[in-house]
Amino acid sequence: MSIVVKLYGDLREKFPNKKRGAGIPHTLKIEVDNLITVLDIFEKLNIDNDEVSHIFINGIYSGAGKIVRKGDRVGIFPERMGLMFKEITQIKSIYVKIVLHEGLKKFRPAEAVVDLPEGSTIKSVLNKYRISQLHDRLEIIVNGKPIHNMNYVIKDWDIIAIFPL
Repeated sequence: MSIVVKLYGDLREKFPNKKRGAGIPHTLKIEVDNLITVLDIFEKLNIDNDEVSHIFINGIYSGAGKIVRKGDRVGIFPERMGLMFKEITQIKSIYVKIVLHEGLKKFRPAEAVVDLPEGSTIKSVLNKYRISQLHDRLEIIVNGKPIHNMNYVIKDWDIIAIFPL
């Protein structure tokens, strides 16, 4: 069985040989033997996580670290289409506590509980706070343990502390 992936907007251009009308997504079927994440799909299709604005799995807003299974439908929207989907109701949200330390408090409240789509990664948190460009100058602690992988998948009610180096 396979996963159906629909690429919208600029992401369709990665497959220029296909004929399609304006606004019609490019549809791919990806064969899988076991569970993979959306990040694995990005790698397989040569899509950079920074090119993507929103991901839907079976119609539910999701994060890049979300696991997909055989038979799932995955819609991937590019960064340039992000404004069209800014007010998405997050049906399957997770809640995490974010604590910004020292010089990072100017980016948001020093401490907040935020909702994110299930499957969100550390990188998506940094993007949400508009500090992803600082990632190599940050120390990130999740539930008391240092995390260095920006694709680390956040779990419901994780506590994420972010310190400048």
